[in-house]
Amino acid sequence: MIQNYKIFMLVAETKSFKEAAKRAYVSQQCVSDHISRIENEFGTKLFVRKPFLHLTASGEIVYKSFSNIDAIEKNLHKQMDEIKSGVKGNFTVGISTSRSPIILPNVLKKYYKLFPNIIVKFVSGDTAILEKYLENNTVDLFLGVNTNLKLDFDITHICNDYIYMIIHKKLFYKFFDNSDLQSFKLGIDLNNFSEVPMVMYYKTGAMYTLMQQHLISHGVKLNNIPFYTSECETQIKLCLEGVACALVPKMLYKNFKSKNDIFVFPIKGLEYPLRIEIVKKKNIYLPNYINAFCNVLKDEILELSM
Repeated sequence: MIQNYKIFMLVAETKSFKEAAKRAYVSQQCVSDHISRIENEFGTKLFVRKPFLHLTASGEIVYKSFSNIDAIEKNLHKQMDEIKSGVKGNFTVGISTSRSPIILPNVLKKYYKLFPNIIVKFVSGDTAILEKYLENNTVDLFLGVNTNLKLDFDITHICNDYIYMIIHKKLFYKFFDNSDLQSFKLGIDLNNFSEVPMVMYYKTGAMYTLMQQHLISHGVKLNNIPFYTSECETQIKLCLEGVACALVPKMLYKNFKSKNDIFVFPIKGLEYPLRIEIVKKKNIYLPNYINAFCNVLKDEILELSM
């Protein structure tokens, strides 16, 4: 990618001429000159300077196009490296911190046997964050949950997951009795848990959006939410300690499903699935070793979903 375009990308991502100049090791005037040349090239303003620096509508289009050019160039280098060095290379995968300890151990064990010379890097985050990482080429692909549909995304649906309530029995019996236990096994109404301490998700997670839709549509108000975290592992640990109940995908609670001191309940009316998906960019060549990783990842997720 030519220097003008690289400078433009830095300004767009940092939202600062000063910071872009610092990262590019050039003067701020040099950055301004580069941006002026690009704006003259396209015959339109790409940035609004006041009250704060941000892209114009034209700038957004140019940024998206330059991001795709950058991804194509990087993948071209990967192809050449693959040809020159045989099966060697590296790539970066985005995945949530909650699902990685459940999914990755077996995936990496199987994948290493196939490609011992490939370096796999991982970046954690909620799906909304991983979408941005893919757009700016921080990751080559990510494992998403209810990914937003975007024109330049290639989304492969793997399976659906569903949410269950988990609660330690000592916390359960502070609010309910055995007659409730029997009826709740058929499905709970979250209105009955309005005063029970509960862990809730951050706004950046797909789980948060799904739960908010359910709470609003069913008129549920939860009055006792002392903790907010998108890490299901933390939610599960809080549940195991009897501190709070949690709303957890089936795939993530399977490891302790047999514990006698934990109750697991389906939730009435919560039938919206969590779509588990592998997300890449469209029209971008991926080396065989990345496609092989996607296949191993897909097989492991399908096995966990059974």
